[in-house]
Amino acid sequence: MINSEFIFITFTLFSLILAAIWMKIPKATIPLGLIYIIFIFINLNSSDKTDQVSNILNFQDSSRLVEKENLSEAGDLSNTLVIEPFKPSLEPKPLTFDSELIKVKKKKTLKRPTEKEKAKLFLEDPDIQKKNMELSVKDIKICKNIYKRTPVGSDVIFTNTVDSLYCFSRIQNPGAKTEVKHVWYYENKVMTQVRYNVKKSNIYRSWTKKTILSSQVGKWRVDIQDSNGTIIGSKKFKIVKAKKFN
Repeated sequence: MINSEFIFITFTLFSLILAAIWMKIPKATIPLGLIYIIFIFINLNSSDKTDQVSNILNFQDSSRLVEKENLSEAGDLSNTLVIEPFKPSLEPKPLTFDSELIKVKKKKTLKRPTEKEKAKLFLEDPDIQKKNMELSVKDIKICKNIYKRTPVGSDVIFTNTVDSLYCFSRIQNPGAKTEVKHVWYYENKVMTQVRYNVKKSNIYRSWTKKTILSSQVGKWRVDIQDSNGTIIGSKKFKIVKAKKFN
């Protein structure tokens, strides 16, 4: 129990206690005393364990010596029981990890898509694009004039005295800016096509103008097509001869 380490620590703690008393700090001696008591207790336990281990080793050596002496005195070793030291039957094995199993678990783990992934999915999925970016024509009118973005003199029958007519449309575009066109037909023949861009809007008002000749009497219509050429709206009207009054 008593060794150089024990003597050094005892001397150090007692020096600290005397210093605390000399500096008039008696409260400091209490924790130092507790530390010394704990140290003695630990030292006693460690010394007891060391003695027990040494006793066990000495007992094993002595038992082996007695067995050897008995065997040498007997002379006949065929019927003698030889006691061998105990050896554990189970040997420790190194820990191994199945990397394939870890990969499978990682694949099964579901993660919420980020904003970039959502945007990529939106761009790659045509069904989502069609559902969210589909143009919708809310109104089409053929009129004689436009005043403050409002159609004036709208009708479906006009006389050949008009110089020109307007096709006014209101289009809903929930997606990005896209191109549409007004296709003017006279007797099922294309007379003109006017392209323009429709910005993202709940109601986007726009119009195109067509000059009408007095000889162009008959059936007319205007088709509104999206950028793919799909007809999203259409309006029919007629041009008739003006009556002459004598």
